[in-house]
Amino acid sequence: KIDDENAPEVIREAKRLGFSDAQIAKCMGLSEDEVRRFRKAHGITPVVKQIDTLAAEWPAKTNYLYMTYNGDEDDIKFDLGKKKVIVLGAGVFRIGSSVEFDWSGVNTIWALKKHGVDEAIMINYNPETVSTDYDISDKLYFEELTLERVLDIYEKEKPLGVVVSVGGQIPNNLALKLSRAGVNIIGTSSESIDAAEDRSKFSALLDRLGIPQPKWSKLTTIEEAEKFAEEIGYPVLVRPSYVLSGYAMRVAYSSRDLRDYLELAAKVSPEHPVVISKFIEGAKEVEVDGVSDGEDVLIGAIIEHVEQAGVHSGDAVMSIPPQSLSSNVIKKIEDYTGMIARALKIKGPFNIQFLVKNGEVSVIECNLRASRSLPYVSKSRGVNLIEVSTAIMFGKTLKELGLLELPPTPYVSVKVPQFSFMRLSGADPVLGVEMMSTGEAACIGENFADALLKALQSVEFTIPNDNGAVLITVGGEEMKRKIIPLAKSLSDLGFRIYATEHTADALHKAGLRNITV
Repeated sequence: KIDDENAPEVIREAKRLGFSDAQIAKCMGLSEDEVRRFRKAHGITPVVKQIDTLAAEWPAKTNYLYMTYNGDEDDIKFDLGKKKVIVLGAGVFRIGSSVEFDWSGVNTIWALKKHGVDEAIMINYNPETVSTDYDISDKLYFEELTLERVLDIYEKEKPLGVVVSVGGQIPNNLALKLSRAGVNIIGTSSESIDAAEDRSKFSALLDRLGIPQPKWSKLTTIEEAEKFAEEIGYPVLVRPSYVLSGYAMRVAYSSRDLRDYLELAAKVSPEHPVVISKFIEGAKEVEVDGVSDGEDVLIGAIIEHVEQAGVHSGDAVMSIPPQSLSSNVIKKIEDYTGMIARALKIKGPFNIQFLVKNGEVSVIECNLRASRSLPYVSKSRGVNLIEVSTAIMFGKTLKELGLLELPPTPYVSVKVPQFSFMRLSGADPVLGVEMMSTGEAACIGENFADALLKALQSVEFTIPNDNGAVLITVGGEEMKRKIIPLAKSLSDLGFRIYATEHTADALHKAGLRNITV
């Protein structure tokens, strides 16, 4: 019990053994905040130690730091007169979160130094990143990205604030809790981040703005979800809030699918709402990476996906500029982007994803952070959008920076994914709304075909010759009809055509011969 005489010593020992405030709170039936306030009131706080990079051969003075309860004093002195900013990194590498987020973190550190910050401080725990190299930041805290640890460091360093918008999903998820604990969030406010990350709040915002979106409903009960799905018709998309890489997103084609996927989504995002929406088949996905100062918006690029909607953006082949969008569609995308950026008072980087079908544009998602495609956009357009967003965080406007619009490029840039299905046991090579790729490459060319060929060669994709073979397998009668012209073109080029049973039947009926089932 918290009021026992020996509670302080028990908690002190638990902290020495590595228990987090959240774990202690669960054992004691308290909130994490109550445990934090109790231990601080009893002087139970961690100390900062330097990592000895010289194996004790000589005295080591490094900027590699960690926190521990197994010590009595800090190894360093904290100069409270210095101008400091903390940047939260991306954490562990995994499918969906890799060096593209680290690029944004490192460039933020460099940009902070240009803006006169005395100490640019990185918090990250992944030794495989550039951001954890000794010569990148002024101080590196090799620590977990949790509310408890970030607050511990914040209270020691007393910085101007914390940047949460360049480390992917983990820092974004901490933004609201950090703000409520008194941390100054630099850039877009935590309330705006929550309004975009919370699927229900964002969908309600789009309705207020009059921006089209797929029909949606917030999950209350499974029975109501099933009723809604029956009303709008299957398939439907199940989307949890505050997740990265489409984690636990699923397309449900039946009531049974819906029940299974809703249970999974509720487990993955228990503190935030799950939204179900109509899945629009046959639509094209388009996204925008940009920067806003709260008033004006700089669109870094409008990116067109080669694959239809339903394939995660991290797995899609992308083109800058778009190759098949009409000027009317592009104008709608630009208008909707500006409306959303101003409504959310974005001050920093953002990413918005759109669906385009039959000339109509609808919005599906908005992330108020640097996306995984931001490095690709920055390098394709020749403008470092992280430097721009950092300047905005320090009070500059896009007008002052002279960056209200970027000129068109005289070339095409294409990004393609790299997959590792052969090395991932049990992996399903069919792409969907959850990310599967493990890498990527981008190339520029005089036209789309030139850039695409270079990018495919860069990921060591085997380009088949005219004696090669193609496997065609598509679901649904509509898709089978759409694949026929492509199959005929491939056959005319000399490719052998393989197809699954029902697809082969459709191709035979269309007049194609020599189809191997």
